[in-house]
Amino acid sequence: MANVVDTKLYDILGVSPSASENELKKAYRKLAKEYHPDKNPDAGDKFKEISFAYEVLTNPEKKELYDRYGEQGLREGGGGGPGMDDIFSHIFGGGLFGFMGGQGRGRNGGRRRGDDMVHPLN
Repeated sequence: MANVVDTKLYDILGVSPSASENELKKAYRKLAKEYHPDKNPDAGDKFKEISFAYEVLTNPEKKELYDRYGEQGLREGGGGGPGMDDIFSHIFGGGLFGFMGGQGRGRNGGRRRGDDMVHPLN
């Protein structure tokens, strides 16, 4: 196994970097049950962390980026391609790792709605 730069996402799920997909799924299910907002309303942020870690570690491309470059690699898309920040702001409302203390932008990307406009037609 290649040298893993950052183990934060593995630590969130409580697995080693060499964990199989089955081990990841088992760890995710166990933690998701414990921290699901329906069962534990105060653990919404923890549940998002767990879900994000699972999403990254079960996607081969994202996992490779994370193993090779850590969180920075995910933010920058591996240094060569476009960043993934927009994807994460869509999912979590605040950019990459925004749910871990960053400020959320809301559903409309931070834009506020104004009053409705009426235009009379002739």
